[in-house]
Amino acid sequence: MIFTVAIPVYNDQNTIRDCLDSVVNQTVGEDKLEIICVNDGSTDKSGNILDEYMSKYKFIKVIHQQNSGAPGRPRNKAIEAATGDYIYFLDGDDYLGPEALEKMEEKIVQYQSDIIIGRYEGINRGVPVAVFKKNPDCFSFPGSNALFTMSAQKLFKRELLIKHNIRFPEHFSLGEDQPFMIQAYAYSNSIALVKDYPCYYLTNHQTIGRVQLTKKPLSGESFMFRIEETLASIELLNLEIDKKRLIFFHYWERIMEVELSALISKSFLIEDKIFIFNKLKKMLDKYQYLDYYQQFSSRHKLLLRLIEKGQLEDLISFWYAEKQPGNMVVQHGKVYPKPELAYNLALHESISFHRNNKFEGEITKIEKLENAVLLEGFCYHSHVDSSNERLFIEVSLREQKDKTISFPAYRSLFEKKYPFEIDTQIITKEKITYFHAYIPIESLLHLNSEDGILDLRLISKIEDYTKSLRLKSKESVYLKNASYIAKGCKEPIVINSYLTKWGNLSLVVKHQMLHFKNFVLTCSGPRIKGHFDCETDLSFGEQNSFQVNFGRFLMFKPDVVLKDSTRKKMSYDFSFEVTKQELKQIKLKKNAEVIIGHLQQSVPVIYKGKSIKAKVKNILRPLFKGRNI
Repeated sequence: MIFTVAIPVYNDQNTIRDCLDSVVNQTVGEDKLEIICVNDGSTDKSGNILDEYMSKYKFIKVIHQQNSGAPGRPRNKAIEAATGDYIYFLDGDDYLGPEALEKMEEKIVQYQSDIIIGRYEGINRGVPVAVFKKNPDCFSFPGSNALFTMSAQKLFKRELLIKHNIRFPEHFSLGEDQPFMIQAYAYSNSIALVKDYPCYYLTNHQTIGRVQLTKKPLSGESFMFRIEETLASIELLNLEIDKKRLIFFHYWERIMEVELSALISKSFLIEDKIFIFNKLKKMLDKYQYLDYYQQFSSRHKLLLRLIEKGQLEDLISFWYAEKQPGNMVVQHGKVYPKPELAYNLALHESISFHRNNKFEGEITKIEKLENAVLLEGFCYHSHVDSSNERLFIEVSLREQKDKTISFPAYRSLFEKKYPFEIDTQIITKEKITYFHAYIPIESLLHLNSEDGILDLRLISKIEDYTKSLRLKSKESVYLKNASYIAKGCKEPIVINSYLTKWGNLSLVVKHQMLHFKNFVLTCSGPRIKGHFDCETDLSFGEQNSFQVNFGRFLMFKPDVVLKDSTRKKMSYDFSFEVTKQELKQIKLKKNAEVIIGHLQQSVPVIYKGKSIKAKVKNILRPLFKGRNI
């Protein structure tokens, strides 16, 4: 297999050596190489350098010609002179990775593709990446996004170019790649990709002292000329009408994304912008875009309609408004842009942007309250104005998705004095809505009386437009062993949060027996101090009051505090006042009835207190300082 590398050269004396060396040193070996350099009337030393390399390497050919002012004619000369099986177009100021041709040869052997695209690396410039991200290693042109890389720096089967007489236009100087590439793509059997190796290094040399041949700025006229030439090339393709319409569709998709972006955001003169816009308007009419209109996305449909029906300022107004959060409104369950003409066109044609709108959110705090779980977080819509939205938390039982229950979420923080972290890109680009919600424990019992996993969703309703999402959170946001005593439940309910492998927040609900351990009373004076251990994190309040009973007339409601918490147990301290008579009666009891809410359990009591002997020692110790008593 022979590879022809075609290099158009114009005043590249500062870079051509690196370019040629990168080809000469390819790991495929010199016996597989043919290098054809076409010197397009260089006025520097480029021609001498090319002759020097030709005298040194027998596989290098040099063609000298008068300046044509564009890469098209030099490249066509190289096609005519080439003898290789495949031809690679390389610019004189770019260079190849050492294994570029070897990696591409592997794809040819594997797939027998007509076109191979090697991964690009940019030097002081951006490079195409979408084609490598959104396609498999080998794919067909129809239905792909191949038109988002339209430069000729690719490897082509020479037979493809000869059979279909595919050549570069020579009558204009910039953008000649597009008509060439549209034909090559259209007639190719398949396209293969080298994704894992940087094959082609695209440069933007900033100190060269000249404008690179293929990197000159465009005027409005030359900008539109390449588009007109490409559309004309599609029209001339020797293909069935349906295939031709599909290629028209793909190319207009590219125009909507790439060329319109350049029209609006680049620093063209206003005269150039108006010229381009009016030319696009004529092109739409000439190539009957309505024949394939229904294939376009909502956004592309509206862009096409704005070009057809509107003025340049209408297009620009929509283009920039689209990039701002809250730029769209809900009407009858559909989503429309706010700018006036865009709104009217979308409304009359029912072009809804509901699929463009992304609804995202996150839980930043989950906390145990007395009889509820508190959720606090934020959410946002990427496009829709959400100032009138209503929010709900939907809880569903994982094993039975049809079992759900919803609770209102309030558009504010529960406690504003505790700020939380939000990703910088989100908080600077989006209109954030803060919310909090309560999940009542008794309501969860109506959903499921057994143990289970509960998934959480946030629902946003704006008029009759609804969006929902699975709520995510960070690992630092969690609920651990939160215990609740609910009416009608014989054991405490213990809730733990956990994150799924996707980062979504779920709740694990379990029923757990109430076990008190080390129930100790220290009896000294009129105040009894108590302590107990429990595996459950208990909440005490008005509905779940803590009560200790030693008999019918010995009932106390101590103050309880959580003293210590570990993974295996919770330790609580409590105290209450008693009379001397009550203390005597309590000391006679071996067990106590502990009541929390409606739950009741009998526990053995361990008593601790000072004996009479210890009390005497305490009285006598000050009288016998320094002596043992």
